[in-house]
Amino acid sequence: MSFTLHPIARLTAPLVNKLFLKRVEGLDNIPKTGPYILAANHVSVPDEWLIGNIILQKGNKRLWFIGRDDFWSAKWWSKLTARVLGALLIDWRDPAAVLKRTLAILRAGGIVATFPEGVRNFDTRALVLGKTGTVRLALWARCPIIPVGYRGPNIVTTWDVFKNFFLARHTATIIFGEPIDFSDYYQTPITRRLLYELTDKMMVEIGKLCGRRPRLHEYL
Repeated sequence: MSFTLHPIARLTAPLVNKLFLKRVEGLDNIPKTGPYILAANHVSVPDEWLIGNIILQKGNKRLWFIGRDDFWSAKWWSKLTARVLGALLIDWRDPAAVLKRTLAILRAGGIVATFPEGVRNFDTRALVLGKTGTVRLALWARCPIIPVGYRGPNIVTTWDVFKNFFLARHTATIIFGEPIDFSDYYQTPITRRLLYELTDKMMVEIGKLCGRRPRLHEYL
């Protein structure tokens, strides 16, 4: 959360969650302290907003999330989300830079949310093939990954936000899974095969929570 908007978000979080969320499950799976990574499927624009509000309401903790570098050129909802939640923007000219900054946050005990699919996925049956950055960060920072499943409407336009959340209300369900512990691999050299294998394990858990089939890497 940005220091400027954090007090406002802290006050509005209970109302936002009460109006927009159908239910939240697995809150006991969220660690009391960082560092940890939240890894969620990505369906709509408000995903990060709602997840961030849950974390804020549960423990008044600042949450960072990783987003594309075109985030600031998006519409008002995305811009507001980026400011309130704190965006770590991926510069495609130097994608490693965001990993270094995120790693510093995790090593300082921070909390980071990622969307391993990399894009909003409107396929209701299957997840997009998971990217390996989340697992790489977890191995570097030696922290758990909390899989998150989002089940809710596809939100693209401002009208979609109004229709699905302000008019319909209680349309989204967010489920936090049990922490994924990769500590057995902390001393293992990080290879492409290892990243693919562990990323697939993470995506399987996310798929169970959101009700979508994971796509797996071919690394055999």
